[in-house]
Amino acid sequence: MIGNLGDVRPEHTRWVPWNRPANGPAQAGRIRVYCLPHAGGAANAYLPWARSSDQPDLDWVPVEIPGRGSRLREEPLSSMDELAGALVDALFRQPSPDPFVLLGHSMGAYVAHAVVRRLEAEGLTLPLCLVVSGARAPGSPTERSLHTLPDVELIEALVELGGTSEEVLRHEELMHLMLPVIRADLTLLARHHETSRTGPAPSAALPCPMLALGGTEDKLAAPQWISGWQATTTGRFRQRIFEGDHFFLHESHREVTEEIAAYVRTLVNG
Repeated sequence: MIGNLGDVRPEHTRWVPWNRPANGPAQAGRIRVYCLPHAGGAANAYLPWARSSDQPDLDWVPVEIPGRGSRLREEPLSSMDELAGALVDALFRQPSPDPFVLLGHSMGAYVAHAVVRRLEAEGLTLPLCLVVSGARAPGSPTERSLHTLPDVELIEALVELGGTSEEVLRHEELMHLMLPVIRADLTLLARHHETSRTGPAPSAALPCPMLALGGTEDKLAAPQWISGWQATTTGRFRQRIFEGDHFFLHESHREVTEEIAAYVRTLVNG
């Protein structure tokens, strides 16, 4: 990876490059939804959401984490605690002027969950709700370890998961840039899962309401694993399973955003 060359943009702008300043107020009557990507994914995965007018009550904010997209020159962060802490410092340290939602898909679900834990531990403003997608509940067994696979086998595994065309995954120059990022994210996840299974159990479930989403053909987080998230919250819980593979979130983004918007409305309206 290329070392950090020194980005002079404000810290919050580096994390939300496709959105107006994250620390300012949302548009009147709209709730900001911070969207965290999958392993190796970038903020632009959520650009169709951010540019859509399908859900006028929600303001979709794609989040860019180091090592990809507009931050490709930065090194990926190496631990979940480090990543969650950096996100809190950049985006959530100041009290939010408006309600907000955290959404994460696959790796992003675990990052979002870790961010909410950090917010609660530090007495900071919690999100209106947490949306976790395409991820097994913390402490669940993992089906396979991808981070230790040789490059060729890792690419084969990514092809099998879907979401990215085989042509892209077999583009040698592109994969030369992206495989180190993907592998770094998968290693971070493997360490996080191991800590979740063997480390001390969290002291209590989070008080944050939660919406858990899954795909019928997801090979990493099959539908039977999605309900386990209910044990991680004392707040209102709902789950919804959509047709599709691991990347159902983007394959059926209109239906998914409708579900999220409906859930948020139930929380706002009581």
